[in-house]
Amino acid sequence: MNEALVSHDGPGHLWLASLHTRGVQLGLDRMRAVCARLDAPHLAVPTVLIAGTNGKGSVTAMLSELLQAAGCKVGVTISPHLVETRERVRVAGACVAAEVLDVALQRVRAACEREGDAALAITPFEALTAAAMVCFAAARVDVGVLEVGLGGRLDATNVCDPLVSVVTRIGHDHQAILGHSLAEIAGEKVAIARDGRPLIVSQAAVTLGALRRLGLSPQVLKVGADLRIEQGSVSPKSLRTSGVLHGRAVGEPLHVEVGLGGQHQLENAAAAVLAYEALRAPLQGVGGPTLPPVVEVADALAGVPWPGRAEIVLERPLVVVDGAHNPEGFQVLRDLLMARGQHWQILLSLRDNRDPEEAIRTLMPIADCFWLPRLQGKTLRSARALAEVVEAVAPEVPIAVGPPEACLHQAIAEASPQGGVVVTGSLHALGEWFGSGLIESGRLRRWLG
Repeated sequence: MNEALVSHDGPGHLWLASLHTRGVQLGLDRMRAVCARLDAPHLAVPTVLIAGTNGKGSVTAMLSELLQAAGCKVGVTISPHLVETRERVRVAGACVAAEVLDVALQRVRAACEREGDAALAITPFEALTAAAMVCFAAARVDVGVLEVGLGGRLDATNVCDPLVSVVTRIGHDHQAILGHSLAEIAGEKVAIARDGRPLIVSQAAVTLGALRRLGLSPQVLKVGADLRIEQGSVSPKSLRTSGVLHGRAVGEPLHVEVGLGGQHQLENAAAAVLAYEALRAPLQGVGGPTLPPVVEVADALAGVPWPGRAEIVLERPLVVVDGAHNPEGFQVLRDLLMARGQHWQILLSLRDNRDPEEAIRTLMPIADCFWLPRLQGKTLRSARALAEVVEAVAPEVPIAVGPPEACLHQAIAEASPQGGVVVTGSLHALGEWFGSGLIESGRLRRWLG
């Protein structure tokens, strides 16, 4: 990820960069105030909010592809970006131009500093979210699909009034902010639900309990009950996933191929399908387009472009890049890679606020070697420090430390046909790999145009 936050020298981006000292400050008051000064762009577009610890980005990507296949003009927000700031705001399948985003950021700044009003000290994420709303309103998108940044209840995206909300898998992440138990974390995330409106959930037990505690009464649709996953499999060659989704939400068995790898992506696909079907009636009810049944657009799931998530960047030998960065993410990555074999050259980089021991233990059974590149990111744990942890946790696995290019080339040279090479551990690290040109993401290139 571009740690400088901005990748453009326009005045709007330079203002955004100046906000970095404000960091993360949860709360809705600043966002409501700036949206009011901007004439409520957050209410000008029908929206879907997607929260969760793991899978929210994949569901965002899948739902937006389904809606685009149905003929919708879709606005999408994600975070973080990998190389360019504009990755965070997409319209009609492509990232907005840097100049378009810069103009939107300038409008947000003018609203924050409006003469005669108290200045609004908004955060970088709030500024980007408000700018995305300005872009969506100007482009007159049919629907906005917004990935929640952190938590949900007090996240900037929650100023919207979503027609449909989605909460994917919930795990232990950002515990210092969201709470130390799954129940506490779930309470923060399910607060994006609205009474009487559809809420799609991937973990019914923990989310239903959180809804009761908050006194929320949405129309709950459950992955595994309203839509079941049957006959799932992963191709050892392509790591693509296929399966059957069946349940009252779709009427007939829905055969799907998912371009994103891993059995867990069938669960994310089911959540996206439920969200699509749940959106059909309310979107038409607010004057939006008429969506065809999901069976007519489900083929779009095969082409979902989600950069750096189980993405194959080289086929011979197989080189996979994946932004796994928490315990659940490493587990699903390991399970995916084992579909091909148990002999992997692992290029690992971790942020210094992550627990390296759990990641190493999870990946150890499939590691032929841990390659620890000396990347430049200031938020990354040093290769030397990471090597010390690997030696303590997995003493039987070889370790190599060196320049990124040398690590990558040698790992490729030593790759086994019963596995390959995987580059993982941090989206920040993947952004550095992509930005340096040492690894090229076809999916990111498609987004950036």
